[in-house]
Parts: sequence; structure tokens; C-alpha cells
Amino acid sequence: MDALRAAAEKLQESARTLTRDTTVRGVGYEVQSSTGRRGAPAVAPGALRKITAPSKGHPEFARLRADERVLAMIRSFGVHQPACQLDQLNLKLPRVGTGFPFHQDAQFLIGKTRGRIERHGGLNLIIALDRADARNGALEMLGRTHTGPLLDIGYDTAGGNRHPFDQTHRALIAMEPGDAVLFHPNLAHGSGPNRSPWPRRMVTLWFVGAGAPGSDS
Repeated sequence: MDALRAAAEKLQESARTLTRDTTVRGVGYEVQSSTGRRGAPAVAPGALRKITAPSKGHPEFARLRADERVLAMIRSFGVHQPACQLDQLNLKLPRVGTGFPFHQDAQFLIGKTRGRIERHGGLNLIIALDRADARNGALEMLGRTHTGPLLDIGYDTAGGNRHPFDQTHRALIAMEPGDAVLFHPNLAHGSGPNRSPWPRRMVTLWFVGAGAPGSDS
């Protein structure tokens, strides 16, 4: 955890002058705007909301994608030959970090990748780098929504949490640094804003299977 936090801080430091969404050597830096909407200017230079593909910017995140302990955990849930499709670092800065509306990650996958989830399964993994609770925008899950269809609801990060998902089994997931959550790519989830003086950073990895042992992928 110390190594991952240090890696996250190094990437944040490398973006300290950014005021707009920028891609550098394959690493996508999304700044924190006043509304959370992409494409708007940052609330301050270097204020970040998300880093996409941090594995291309720091070896610690690259190692995490291929960590055998992580892969073994994914396989233990029946996802054979798991391959990481996406890695991200989601950030909520103290007091200004906006929420993430409820959504299903599989909705962002297209073509063959979504088909692989349907045929071979997939799991998403979230690892907390900081303590997360209701005050700083902890992860919230809408239980059992993975059993329903994918809903094309759009993803307006400035539009609040208006959504058609069933909230009967809504749960806030408080996490300590190093805690991990695994969930199906179809499960609706989101989080609220950070109203606290503490940061909330989480690493997200999306894994997709490639067939049963001995089968053609």
C-alpha cells in the first residue's frame, strides 16, 4: 500500500500544472472541474478527478495489473484466464471532489470485450488507498442490479444521481486503506461528493475472462 500511495502521489505531482484534461504518454489525466463534468477547466492547477492507465505512467500500477495474487483471486471466482482491460486511479480531492453517478461499468465496453463478459465472465476490482466513508464519498453499490439488463442511461457527471436503477439493496461500502471490493461489471454503483478535509483515492481494475481451462479463447 505504501508503494501504491507513493506511485499515486508521483503521478499527481507530475500533473501539478494541468488545468485541462490531458493525455501524456498514454496516461489520461482528467481534471476536477467545479461540476465534475469532463472538458471543463480545473478548479485549480493540478486538481485531478481521474487518471486513466496509470500503469503506463508508473511501474507500480503495471505490476498490480499482473500481480499473481490478484489474478488468483479473480480466478477463484470462476473467471478463467483473466486479462486486465482497464486500470484507473479515481480521486476525490478534499471538499471539492465531486461524486460519480450510478452506472454499470460494462456499459462502457464495446464489441468483442462486452461479448467476452457474456461468454466467459468478468470482475472489477477496487482497492482503497485512503479511508473511505460517507463523509468523503465512499463507494455505494446497488445490490442485485447485475441480474438485470444493461441500461443505457448516459453518464452526466454534473447531473447528480438521477437513474432508473432499483435502490432496494443500496449499500455504502466503508473501506480502510488496502481493503478491496470485487463486483460484477453489470452491477450499478457510484459515490457521492467529498465534503471532508481528507482525500479519497481508489484504484480500479477491470478484468475479463477468456474461456475455461483448456478451451479456446
